[in-house]
Amino acid sequence: MQLVDLRERKILITGASSGIGRATALLVSQLGASVVLCARDASRLLETLEMMDSPQKHRCIPFDVTDFDKYDEVFTRAVSDGKKIDGLVHCAGIARPLPIRAMRPSAVLAIMDVNFHSFLHLVHTYTKKKYGCGGSIVAVSAANSHYPQTCMSVYAASKAALEASVKTMALELAAQKIRINCVAPGAVDTPMTQMADEGALDKILDKQLLGMGKPKDIANMIAFLLSDASSFITGRAMFVDGGLLGQ
Repeated sequence: MQLVDLRERKILITGASSGIGRATALLVSQLGASVVLCARDASRLLETLEMMDSPQKHRCIPFDVTDFDKYDEVFTRAVSDGKKIDGLVHCAGIARPLPIRAMRPSAVLAIMDVNFHSFLHLVHTYTKKKYGCGGSIVAVSAANSHYPQTCMSVYAASKAALEASVKTMALELAAQKIRINCVAPGAVDTPMTQMADEGALDKILDKQLLGMGKPKDIANMIAFLLSDASSFITGRAMFVDGGLLGQ
């Protein structure tokens, strides 16, 4: 018997077109789940689909998580085959540097909408009985909310807000037999990280004992949290940071 078994599960994943989202989609399909892939870029979603085990089991729904009026439409499409969703993973995110001098309301809101507000809307929609069926919700946070970096205060705040919401929503969701947790990665080799300031990234890697992480390192923890192997865990942030926070 395998420890992490996702057979007969349907998992909706945002940000599934690249990085941690793509790695998570590939892994959970290998573990037997059917996956609803969501991201803005339809062509990159199809690339993910073609890489997955049994592509015919899964479906792509191109979707911008900041289009808050479309959530019911997306979830309706996700369950149109008659099977409700058993798990939700929020990987969509932006890590845009924002110096204090550039903190205009619109710039702050753009980051908060993708990283935090969308997560609240996803959870709200998932918990409707016509869409969700108990199960597990996992959000991707970041070590940045615990380990400060210059010009990343809004990004860190968006992830800190996400972690705080996970703790408090766990109190409400337990009654619906829904667990909710988040994963806080350190520096991971993704397209987002490749766009980061090289000097700031080097400073993190100097303190990350196990070096640069890979997307699958984070996907492994997400799969664990989706599965019954983590059935006694909720309301927690799980650090997958290569030893960064131990420094």
